Parts: sequence; C-alpha cells; structure tokens
Amino acid sequence: MKSDTDTTGKQTRAPLALERRLQAAESQLHALQKQQQALVFGISHDLRAPLRAIEGFALRLQQGLQAQDTALVERSIEQIQHAAARSGALIDALLEYSRVGRATLKYQPVALDFLVDWVVMDLSALWPQLEVGLDVQPGLQVCGDESLLKTLLLKVLENSWKFSAGKGRVDVCIRGENTPGGLHVEIRDQGIGMELRDAGQPFEPFQRLHSTKQGAGDGLGLAIAQTIVARHGGQIWAESSPGKGCSIHLLLPGHEGQSAPAVDL
Repeated sequence: MKSDTDTTGKQTRAPLALERRLQAAESQLHALQKQQQALVFGISHDLRAPLRAIEGFALRLQQGLQAQDTALVERSIEQIQHAAARSGALIDALLEYSRVGRATLKYQPVALDFLVDWVVMDLSALWPQLEVGLDVQPGLQVCGDESLLKTLLLKVLENSWKFSAGKGRVDVCIRGENTPGGLHVEIRDQGIGMELRDAGQPFEPFQRLHSTKQGAGDGLGLAIAQTIVARHGGQIWAESSPGKGCSIHLLLPGHEGQSAPAVDL
C-alpha cells in the first residue's frame, strides 16, 4: 500500500521534471533562433559580396571588349570565375549544413581511430606538401551515425590542416576519456591558434576568426560540426590562444549509447 508521503513526493517531482524540460526546450529554442538570425545575416552578406564582384568585373569586361584590351578582358573573366566559384562553394556549404540538420541518424558502435585514419588520408591528398604527425589514442569508441561522425572529424581536422599549412607540418593529438555523460574527446593541434571570446564562439555560423591569408574558409565548417554533435545529444567547445594551437573538445555518446537520443534541429 502506497503511503501519502510517496504520493506527495511523486506529485512534487512531476512538476519539477516538467519545469526542467520546459526550461531546456526554451533554451534550445532561443539557441536555434539565434542561429537562424546569424544564418540569415551571414547568407545575405556572404552571397552579396561575390555577386557585387561579378557585377563589377562584368562591367570591366564590357569596357575591355569595347577597347579591345585583351589583358583587361582576361583579368575580368578570371575574377568573374573566381567570384562564381566562391558563391558555389558557399551554396554547397549551406546545403551540407542543412543536410546534417535533417539527416536520419543510424546509430551503431563507431571506432574513432578508424574514422580519423580515413579523414587524414583525405586531408593528406588535399595538402600533400604537409608533413603529418598524428597521435591517436587507440580504442576510442562512440555510438552514433558513422557518416555524420566522419563529417564531424573532417570539419574539425580540416581546420588543423589549414591553420598549420604555414608551418609545413601538422601535428594532431587525440585523447579520450569515458565519463558519466559519454566519451570526452580532445583534438589538439599545434597550429596558429585564435583569440576566443568564449568556448562556443568558433561554432557560430559564419564566424571567421582568421584572415583569408591565414586560411579562413566559408565560416560554416565548425557550425556543421556543432550541428552534428547536437544531433547526437552531445557537446562541443574550444580552447585556444594565438600562437599556441587549438583544442576542440567533444562529448559524445559512448559505445554503450548512454547519451540522449537523436535531436532534430
């Protein structure tokens, strides 16, 4: 027979649990609204720039044709092609950002060291001039979607390659530790580093904390990584300072699948 105390306890816990769920949902909604605002601003700004460039160089192309200035015509065509390629790359990144937010997750045990080797082969093909120093803790396993986790590692490690290119060598160390919340993975490089306002800043859409000369891209790579981690119910944050490399921290469901179920964004 249940006592009045048991009944009262359950009645008290139920509203508290509901309140916590509502607070979590409200927090997630606020984060999504902020993300959407950043996306709208970033898209309008980043697409407008190459379109203005195409318009300007199209006018110069017209002038070059009228003046029969072959050099001006060739330069204008080259710049138009460059601006069009920038627009195409941005559109591709936006499509990928949308895809990872909607993809159906297929959970399975995933060996991170296997995925890292796979990604490193891809990156080494893109940067064949770089020497690679890779130190990966063996036996790191998570539970998640293998395809999306490969994309996650690609986006994180791609930054290590890009921002180490000036040194002629990329050094990456990957370590993991099982925690009650899942597997905590640290991916540490010896690149040029960056100045951070807070640990989540690099993962905001269209955040560029480096110049184009330093290797800055479309500003969506780490935002895509953050979306994949969020889909797995995990966390991602960064530690870095200029000239001292960068550490990306991941908290992902362990191979027992002790994390939250997939989150739709």
